Amino acid sequence: MVQWQTYAKSGLIGKQFGPKDSSARRPRDEEINAHKVYLVRPEDSRLTEALLLSEVLAARERDEKGRPTQFVQEVSPPTEEIAYPVCKIYDKKAAREAEEAKRKASKITKMKWQTKQLELGWSVSDNDLGYRLARLKEFLQKGWRVEMVFGSKRKSGWNEKREASLEEANKVLGKIRKTVGEVEGAQERQMQGEVGKEAILFFEGKAKK
Repeated sequence: MVQWQTYAKSGLIGKQFGPKDSSARRPRDEEINAHKVYLVRPEDSRLTEALLLSEVLAARERDEKGRPTQFVQEVSPPTEEIAYPVCKIYDKKAAREAEEAKRKASKITKMKWQTKQLELGWSVSDNDLGYRLARLKEFLQKGWRVEMVFGSKRKSGWNEKREASLEEANKVLGKIRKTVGEVEGAQERQMQGEVGKEAILFFEGKAKK
């Protein structure tokens, strides 16, 4: 097995080494283009003396079938101060689990902060409203944020073809809130504007894990 020793070159004792960007794929095992490497000691993050890469690879822990359960990864290339790549030994299973957890967390975060916008008027027809409510429900079930804009800023400068009465507008609002209430975990945020006039309703779904 590899014998861990302190690499005592001036300025390197106690220096921390490791991947700056865990998403970047760095050379592993036989991909490392060097015959010698320095290893980061797990107990104190100091460096070993220069070791033959072939011996480091041969010393990896193995399962009952003789397959390596660890991999050696380059975490820092050679520099003027360091003649060989700095490497670290990782457990394959732990690395896979960490990467999967990171991937899931990234997916949930991406879904959580995605925003969709639906435009309509307070005098919207039943058919058009039904379509938009179906979309609203779909987006919220995916855990997205939804903005319901009453009055088209792009096309009509917030002006509707027919002005809806306050009673009509409240009915539309009631149907929207009923739809939101059918989605588990969905929430309504503070409305901007006034019912029956220029307004934006904000809703937020709950991302599924």
